[in-house]
Amino acid sequence: MKELSVIIEHTLGIEEAIKRLNKKIEELKSEYEGKFALDSAWEDDSLRFRLKAAGMKTEGSVKFADSTVTLSGKLPLTLAAFRGRIESTLRAELLKVLCDCD
Repeated sequence: MKELSVIIEHTLGIEEAIKRLNKKIEELKSEYEGKFALDSAWEDDSLRFRLKAAGMKTEGSVKFADSTVTLSGKLPLTLAAFRGRIESTLRAELLKVLCDCD
């Protein structure tokens, strides 16, 4: 497996960042019901996860700090060639979730 890492800066604070990410996760679960399996558990200000989709598995964590969110995980070898594109997509989606533009 290849390592994957995305770091996003934000101005929301830990509690609001966690709240927004939880909301987005619930929306994705509803929108893609039955198309992926997500197991997750909170450890302080970190969300550890295991994801299975399209026959592939990955695991990682999302760590929250006052001004950053760091997503790190393992990418299946079959997707290693797409790592840059996957990181860019994750970065863009996290920026939307953590945007302080209300």
